Amino acid sequence: MLRIIVCMTALLLAAHSHSATPPDMSRKADFSVFAAPDSGYHFTTLDFPAANRMPPHRVYVGIPAAAPPAGGFPALFALDGNALPELLDAARLRRLAAESPPVLVLIGYANDLRFDGAARAYDYTPPDTGGQPLTDDFDPARRNGGAAAFLQLIHTQIRPAVADLAPLNPQRQTLWGHSYGGLFVLYTLLQQPDAFTQYIAADPSLWWQRGLFLKQAEQAFRRPLSFPPHTQLWLHQSGLKEAKTARNPQQQQRIAARDRAIAAVPPDAAKTLAAQLAQQPGLTVHYQNHPQHSHGSLLAASFQTALTLAAEAKPQ
Repeated sequence: MLRIIVCMTALLLAAHSHSATPPDMSRKADFSVFAAPDSGYHFTTLDFPAANRMPPHRVYVGIPAAAPPAGGFPALFALDGNALPELLDAARLRRLAAESPPVLVLIGYANDLRFDGAARAYDYTPPDTGGQPLTDDFDPARRNGGAAAFLQLIHTQIRPAVADLAPLNPQRQTLWGHSYGGLFVLYTLLQQPDAFTQYIAADPSLWWQRGLFLKQAEQAFRRPLSFPPHTQLWLHQSGLKEAKTARNPQQQQRIAARDRAIAAVPPDAAKTLAAQLAQQPGLTVHYQNHPQHSHGSLLAASFQTALTLAAEAKPQ
């Protein structure tokens, strides 16, 4: 089965094109798939007010039309939820619904943007070593360090609210994120390893704050880490370098700052971290390099793969 999944992953990842410019943070989200007929899913929206320095969150929940299995549905909790509906269509949802359909929990923000840069820069990044927020490296008006509060929101409010809508199998729950979202996936894995059974991190921003998370991970490895048996981590890494074209001088400054941050960590940091994590009892690590994908194109490709992996996430 794993071999089949890997082959499907390769096919799915090869199906998307590359992007040579940074994402347009002002582009509107496309939620039209929620109204698509005969998709095998119905969607509902959950709103969570601002709290603990976090912005208001909006969660789009896709519930399979099929009857739940005896143990409950598997579930895919996916970050950057506003950007993901446009990556779905009725045909893809029908195929998913015909197999072992997961509940889709697309965690976004209460606005119509695909990406909320300031909100995700806070929610998805860890606090400093003293547990305090930080100033964003790229924009002094933004704050980092809200990952602990965001994880608490998922654990105490979002997941229970979703479980009220559809029965969830606690042994088949997946967390997916890309870039800063991938960093949050790894943060959750180390801070609360029993929160999910499967973790999928796509191009995690290990360069954030010039490698601060890598230092925090080294500290975590010095204490006993307890992973439930059969916990899975998939770490997807892009390999296609791209010369990004800025749309304005401010964006060019951010690109330059990001390039400096990336240069501050070893180029094989993700692979090295995967090897360190693979030594932890109870955790199985799948590191996959995708040379045909850039950082931008890996978002769509990895999310498509996560849909399949979430449906296949079964206790070993």
